[in-house]
Amino acid sequence: MSTGCVRLLAFSLALPALSGCFRNSAPPQFYMLTAVEAGQPRATPLGTEPLVGLGPIRIPAYLDRDPIVTAVSPQEYKLSDDHRWAERLDVTLARVSAENLSRQIPSERIVMHPWPRDTKPDFQVAIDLQDLYVDPTGTARLEAQWTLRFKEGRADSRRFSCRLPASATDYGLIVAAQSRCVSQLNRAIAEAIRASTRP
Repeated sequence: MSTGCVRLLAFSLALPALSGCFRNSAPPQFYMLTAVEAGQPRATPLGTEPLVGLGPIRIPAYLDRDPIVTAVSPQEYKLSDDHRWAERLDVTLARVSAENLSRQIPSERIVMHPWPRDTKPDFQVAIDLQDLYVDPTGTARLEAQWTLRFKEGRADSRRFSCRLPASATDYGLIVAAQSRCVSQLNRAIAEAIRASTRP
């Protein structure tokens, strides 16, 4: 084989690799959950603002990563290298929940876990996030178990489920729908706190 043919063959073999590099050269996009309640009027004030301890907040291992997770089928999940969380999901979930609860209860007295040992919240809210993804039909899904612990020691655990239309491909719409699901979860928690403060 002549030298010219060898050079031509090497160049042709390199083209697919080069084209792949160009296709993946776009920088990833980053997303954050948002506090949906920020633009809503505050709930009717209670007689006194309870001290609410928020946390711990736990997320499953498959969500403890930067890429946003979507479901391809009931058994198959996809991690997007091009669409990622801008911060750890448990950190975002805690911050957004605190913002939502401050308007839904309402109370400005919210402390994040872990709080100082001498701090004694009137209520402690623990959230165990079990699922947060969009299914192949473009439906945002959130599943969670949350526990409300009272100052006197008793506890009330409940399950929460949310299904909202989103998108199978538009990650902006996906994250917006997930934010609304988180807001609905926070509202259920706030209603339980408000009900517990009624005479």
